[in-house]
Amino acid sequence: ENRFTDAISAYNAILDQGFYSAKLYYNLGNAYFKDGNTPKAILYYERALKLDPSYDDARFNLDLLNAGIQDRIDPVPEFILKTWMKKLCYASDSDNWTVLFIVFFAVFCGLVILFLLGRTVAARRTGFFTGIAALLLAVMCLSFAIWQKRDYMKADEAIVMRPVTSVKSSPSGEASKDLFILHEGTKVRLIDQVGAWSNIELADGRQGWMQSNDMEII
Repeated sequence: ENRFTDAISAYNAILDQGFYSAKLYYNLGNAYFKDGNTPKAILYYERALKLDPSYDDARFNLDLLNAGIQDRIDPVPEFILKTWMKKLCYASDSDNWTVLFIVFFAVFCGLVILFLLGRTVAARRTGFFTGIAALLLAVMCLSFAIWQKRDYMKADEAIVMRPVTSVKSSPSGEASKDLFILHEGTKVRLIDQVGAWSNIELADGRQGWMQSNDMEII
């Protein structure tokens, strides 16, 4: 047990120095998991995936822990095209998408030269149509890189840290009623904040207010 505590302290010390990576978040999640701190483990697996959505080991461990949390929330169905695009976008990280963008754009530039300087109609036709395909692929890769970067910069999701917390109808502990109960490890989306209270939304669409210090932002 002390070994895991020491590992957690060491990893957090690295984070305090301003260094971070998906691998570091993953290892910290593993340390918390082995130390028995499920919500913290979920938090750091989520942070690893936020930095690198293609991190299969982090996703596997996260799915394993999410299967054991107390709250069972059925998400609102997502538009199928958006789901496909998200899966394709998350097949790699933003750095790889950026590299692919550079490669495809370089190919596009070469094909433009072929189109302009080609000596035969066939060569110019090849340069034109293949260039369009390379440009479309370059734009797609750049879009995926920007998409992941934008998602990473958002601070609109959090993990519940308290074993049990009440979600209220308004940002007040006295002049509001309890809407439902959440347990540690549950993921919520942040909508608004008023003082020490945060307006949250669950994957199934339910909304309410809970104390901000009962959660930790991913």
